Amino acid sequence: MEQRMKQLFNRLAFLGYRSFDIKKIVQEAIGKESVSEINRSQSIKVIRHLEFYEQLGANFVEAYSK
Repeated sequence: MEQRMKQLFNRLAFLGYRSFDIKKIVQEAIGKESVSEINRSQSIKVIRHLEFYEQLGANFVEAYSK
């Protein structure tokens, strides 16, 4: 799970999300900005939120890169 979160952080950064945007996404998911010392259910929530925003970013890039 840690590896997946790292991949998603990198992907979001590539899509143009800033570090404060990513922290806000994490905070929205679990109520805190840091993913250190989180349990399994919190990790799953974070990953779901990150994947959702990754999809939004990818859709945006696809729509406006034509």
